Amino acid sequence: MKRRDLERKLRAAGCVKKTPDRGPHSKWTCPCGKHIVPIPRYRDVSPGVIDDANAKLECLPEGWTK
Repeated sequence: MKRRDLERKLRAAGCVKKTPDRGPHSKWTCPCGKHIVPIPRYRDVSPGVIDDANAKLECLPEGWTK
């Protein structure tokens, strides 16, 4: 998946970027503020990173990445 598509889906789910775009990862927090997930700043994000985001952002509805 393209990183920009994943970031759009995160924003649509109510997540907010917690850190500015410095370094190899951007940190995103869920709407409740309890869960944080790092997203690499590569053009293409691997399926493993997407699965990790699904697991860590457990307060989001199932299937938010579809």
